[in-house]
Amino acid sequence: MRSNYNTCLLGSKVIFVPYRPEHVVTYHRWMKDDYLLQITGSEPLSLQEEIDMQKSWRDDEDKLTFIMLSVDKCTTTELPSEGGDHTKGSEIDVSDYIISNVASMIGDVNLFLSEEDSDNHCEEDGDNGIKNSEDGVVVRRQAELDIMIAVEDHRGKGIGREAVCMMMIYGAQTLGIRRFFVKIKEENTASRVLFEKSLNFEQCNYAECFQEYELEFKRNSAADIVEAMKEFIPLTL
Repeated sequence: MRSNYNTCLLGSKVIFVPYRPEHVVTYHRWMKDDYLLQITGSEPLSLQEEIDMQKSWRDDEDKLTFIMLSVDKCTTTELPSEGGDHTKGSEIDVSDYIISNVASMIGDVNLFLSEEDSDNHCEEDGDNGIKNSEDGVVVRRQAELDIMIAVEDHRGKGIGREAVCMMMIYGAQTLGIRRFFVKIKEENTASRVLFEKSLNFEQCNYAECFQEYELEFKRNSAADIVEAMKEFIPLTL
């Protein structure tokens, strides 16, 4: 998605930067790991395929991707000035910041946008992420959320929890999303604990053929999503 291509977000543990070509080599190395391939349900790609994928994700308005950097490993937490409501800005160039902090990469977080149908009607598209489709059916924006902590040393330190909250706040405030859902492999107990126990997601489906749980976090409005997430993390944003 091009709308976040110059956006950087600062948390207490993690910094979000847009997925740029400078990240592809490291990302490609990550995705050679059998464990990461298994928990993400991914297939290994060639380097050229990863390069092409980065470009396609940049241009796809239904996909939003951030690379996660460790705050402790970054050269500075003074971020480039372009960004959303959550960004602490300076005059640093986004590209320069990304290049100088490639070694700080620890994972990625993504949203895959779609539309949620409803039988109810609404007259306008507002904070609820609701709009009227051409046939009169009310559509609410929803997003599948995907997160990967690729660097093992950074797992189990609360980074995933903060990153999920940051992404949900960003998605709600900028895209009007009111329903987030995740799909988690049965054996991925760490992710189930994060979303169910720590972030109050609720199970809404189980695909036996894929041995995969679907969990959701849903509120009546995007503003309600933001307020709920603010309870989980101390905002430095």
